[in-house]
Amino acid sequence: MKVNYKPTGTSRQNSPKQWEVWLADAPFGGTKKRCAVVVDKRTPAGYTVYEVIPLSLKGAKDVLITDLDRAGQDRPSAVRCTVPATVQNTAFVMKLGNLCNEDISKIITSRQ
Repeated sequence: MKVNYKPTGTSRQNSPKQWEVWLADAPFGGTKKRCAVVVDKRTPAGYTVYEVIPLSLKGAKDVLITDLDRAGQDRPSAVRCTVPATVQNTAFVMKLGNLCNEDISKIITSRQ
């Protein structure tokens, strides 16, 4: 008997990679909301992600996204590096883009 198996969430081939920007259901601010996130790393508990916020909400430790088209953003945005969240593979909806090396370096520096 042939069984059609359809996993929930993204497939293994399309699983999020480090420093990609995805649309995901993430628990930021105490409630789960659908927003753009930057994937940091995969852990046994899930994926560590950072929220992409409008530039008007940017704080001192947040990192400006310099290449908006590559990151899949249509307005000036920043990455909030102070409050990471952990999400499962099923939380990811679609890939928007990825970050350039300059932005990645800034995020790594701001976390230290």
